[in-house]
Amino acid sequence: MKRKNFRLRFTFWLDMTKPDEENIAETIDHLKAERSFVRTVRDGIRLICDLRAGRLDVLFELFPWVRAEFLEYMASLQLQPQRQDSELRQRLERMERLLLEQGNVPISSTASGPKPLAAPQPVSPETDSADDDLLVVKKAQSDGSSARNFLEAAFNLIQ
Repeated sequence: MKRKNFRLRFTFWLDMTKPDEENIAETIDHLKAERSFVRTVRDGIRLICDLRAGRLDVLFELFPWVRAEFLEYMASLQLQPQRQDSELRQRLERMERLLLEQGNVPISSTASGPKPLAAPQPVSPETDSADDDLLVVKKAQSDGSSARNFLEAAFNLIQ
């Protein structure tokens, strides 16, 4: 059985008042002069349909350098978490070292649970001090204006 060959023609319009479509018309003229318009339309439709379907096969076929860039980018993303983990581990080790230098207990020795706190020691007022001034604490006297000011400010925020 012999198969009949036939060709189809598709026509579309460009609005020359739109700068983007005017640029497309100029590109089409250039492609026609190079006899590559039909191939470009076919490749463009294949590319758009493939990308819309979530595939990159046609992109990589038409532009092999994009595949190389993409693979390099993906490799850098895989290395990035390792670098971040390494940096985080270094920071944690530095913090632990600083805490140990200040006399804190190592983290590994507290793995069994927190140690009970020692009872607080009373401070006697008779202890010798290099500072002879005595700090006297008095209860603040208020006429309620600070509370009123606070509430007025809060209500002003709401309004």
